[in-house]
Order: sequence, then structure tokens, then C-alpha cells
Amino acid sequence: MANTADLVSAITTLAAQASLLDPGPDQRQQWTAECSSCTEEYLQKLSTPAEKAYLQPEPGQALTPQDGFIQEDPTDIDHLLREFSSSIGDAGLRAGHGGHVGYIGTGGLFPSALGDFLAAAFNPYSAIESTSPGGVHMSNMLLKWMATLFGYPEGHAGNLTSGGTAATLIAMATARDARKLHSKDFHRAVVYVTKLTHHCYAKALNVIGMYHCIRREVPMDNSYRMDPSRLDELINEDTKNDLIPFMIIGTIGSTDVGSVDPVDALTSVAERHGTWLHVDAAYGGFFSLCESTRHYFSGVERSDSIVVDPHKGLFLPYGTGVVLVREGRLLLQSNTAHSPGVCVQDATQHCTSVSPFQLSFELTTHFRAPRLWLPLKLFGLKPFRSALEEKLLLAKYFYHKVKEIPGMTTLKPPDLSVVVFHYHDTSLGGSADDFNRRLLDAILKDGRIFLSSTTVEGVFCLRICVLTFRTHLRHIDLCLSVIKECIDKLKL
Repeated sequence: MANTADLVSAITTLAAQASLLDPGPDQRQQWTAECSSCTEEYLQKLSTPAEKAYLQPEPGQALTPQDGFIQEDPTDIDHLLREFSSSIGDAGLRAGHGGHVGYIGTGGLFPSALGDFLAAAFNPYSAIESTSPGGVHMSNMLLKWMATLFGYPEGHAGNLTSGGTAATLIAMATARDARKLHSKDFHRAVVYVTKLTHHCYAKALNVIGMYHCIRREVPMDNSYRMDPSRLDELINEDTKNDLIPFMIIGTIGSTDVGSVDPVDALTSVAERHGTWLHVDAAYGGFFSLCESTRHYFSGVERSDSIVVDPHKGLFLPYGTGVVLVREGRLLLQSNTAHSPGVCVQDATQHCTSVSPFQLSFELTTHFRAPRLWLPLKLFGLKPFRSALEEKLLLAKYFYHKVKEIPGMTTLKPPDLSVVVFHYHDTSLGGSADDFNRRLLDAILKDGRIFLSSTTVEGVFCLRICVLTFRTHLRHIDLCLSVIKECIDKLKL
């Protein structure tokens, strides 16, 4: 453009169109009200007995919004919300439904959605203290509360992550660096797990460059818990063979069967051999709030790192994980860049606290703290503790009642809120595994209840995990009824 007058003219024209991105208060309130109405309609569905937990798509059913690609022209919000409700709320698993007892549930507390709304609307740059001191202090307060819950001493550090996988990656990278392992050592490094250790650890090893490390499966006892004496023997053997006992992964709440490893004994083995002990408490961590399960957490305070998912045991929406490291300096050393760049350098020169970006591979992140802070502050801890205790009792109730179904066997009493079971009627003939697969398909097609499966020692089993906060006794009774109905239909 030839002169500034032309520039001003072009800028003015563009600004008129660009200003649509900053709607006024009337428009904002209208959109907020319509989104709220859409949300309320969906949440009321979740409490309506006739509404299903799982909606299998019909042949030819559209599973995605029909508008196709993003277009130049705007779309009315009423139309968009109808599309969203149909494609997201009325297809597949309704994860917040009380009948969701399949995966390790969540539910999605409503105040967490409000916390996300506040986080996105205020939009602080919460990775650095100087740009958002309140945001960093909120995150650090929550991390300190959780560290205290698990008995970690002063000097710990942690990070709010997207979930257990990212949290595990951070913990494993910290352990690698703390043990001063280099690429030439990776093929000699040994990670001790069981067959039930969550597979995210293997993904994390690959990401941090330790693909060639040795993954040693430790035998389990009859309750599917890692055997500390066999672990000790394996570490002794590996040490004699010039291998490096790098990490032990103990689990509080295995995904498949809900078992809890003896963390206290594992910690003693780890201390004896100078091996990093990592605790995967993504599922079971917040059962530490319950008196009846607190004994499982003995020794956690001596572990080197722990992962826990608030989007499981605190019922938050998906996308909320936590990693805590007992010696926080190790987490800081593993994640601090040597040359942070001018922008980060300028932003951190007046910081008085360690900032989240220094404790994670992430720099820019969603401001995750409000989705945890708001419900904890609004409700207090008592309702969370009661809900978790209720889920423990519901699992025990299901365990006893499902055994009353002729032909039904259970794997073991629940340690937490997972129950594994298998139907076998010798009069039917054929494969029991095939029958259980057809039983699962029939239950999912019915849709009133959503449960899942696992394979234990070569046997195909069904499983429930009671952890959605909307799941109550009536849902467990319905689950039992649906199982019986589907068995009877399949036997006809």
C-alpha cells in the first residue's frame, strides 16, 4: 500500500469484520444461556430411568455433525447445539450415566465444567508465576494438598497433567535423569512390573527413548498382587548379571481386576536395592480418603513418585491427571531447560515460586486447576469421601449378588470397586468364553448398563468398575437384572 491513509482504510475495514470475534454482553449472555440450556437437557437425561447408558449406532446412522468442513460463513448456535447434542450426547457411551460401570468411570462433576468455563474465559497464562501468580498458587495449593494426602514430606513437587499417561511419562523421565541413565545404559536397565501393570508405562518408556530397556514381569500371588519376595530375587539375579534395576512399578488399583500391590513391602525392596519405586494410583489413589481402604497406602510416603487421576477418583471430567515426586528437586532438574529463551527468561526473573512449566514437558497448557479447585471448595471433602465409600460398598454388594446367579463365578473379592466375573453352564456345551462374549454383546446392545471385559489367565471375563458418582444401588440392581435377562435370552 502506498501510504498510511491506505493502511488506515484497510485496517478499519478488517477491524469491522474482526470485531465479530469480540461479541458484546447481550450476545455473550444469549450464547451462555443457550449452552446452559443444552447442557441441562442432557444432564437431566442422565437421571431419567428410560435413558440408556450406551447407545449403539444404528446401521447408516450419522456419527458426526452433518455440516462437514469449517466454512467461511457463520452458523446459528441453535443449529450447532442440536448437532452437538445429537452426535456427542446421543451416540456411544454416556460416561456420566449411572449405568456406566464398564471402564474406570468419571462422571464429570458439573462444577468442574464451570471451572473450565472460568479458566477459558479468564484465559490466564498459568504456566509461569509472573504472568499468573494466582493461577500458579492455585495449582501449587492443590498439589500440596494431594502430596499431604499421600504423606510426602516438604520438598516434594508435582504437576497437573492431561491424565495418567502424561503423568507417568513425566515420572519416568525424572527417574531416568535422577539415576543418570544414558542411552548406552538403556539396554541394561530393568523395569519391574506385573502382567496387570497398565500399558501406559510401556508407552512412556518408548517416548523417553528407553524402548530397549528390559521389562521384567514379577509373579503375582493368588490375589493378583506383585510378590515382593520374588521381586527381591529377580533384582538380585539382575544385579549379578550386570543389569541395572532401574524402576519398580507398584499399582494401587489395577485396571483389569482392581488389585492393590503391597506398596509398603515393595518400598522396602526398592530402598534395599536403590531402585526407584513408582506408584500407579491413577485409579485407586483417592480411596486414600476412605478409612476402610487407607491401609493400602502404607509405604506410599516412601515411594519416589506417584500418579493419580482426579478424573477417576474425584469424578472430574476427563483430562485431569497428577504426578508427584517426593524429592521435588529431581522433577525440577529433569524439566528445566538450560537455555529457556528470552521470553521465558524475562517472564521468570521475578518469580518466587517454581512454575508449572519447570515441572513438565509442557509449556502452554490449559489452566487445569479450576476444574479441581471449584468442586473441592464448593462441596468440601465429605461428599467425595461418602461417594467413594458408597462405591466400595456397591462393589461388595454386586460381588455377593452376582454369585447368586446359577453358573456365575467371580475372580476374587474386590479390593476396591472392580469385580470380575464369568458365566459357565456346563449343560450348554460349547465354549464358555464364546458364551461370555455373546453375553457382553447382548448387554451392550440392551444399553441400559455399560460394562466391559478382560482376559485373566486365558479366560474371557466380564467386569464392572463402580466409580461414576451417579451410580447408586438402583443401578447395580439394574445391572444384575440385565445380566440375568440376557443370560436367559441366550439360553433359549
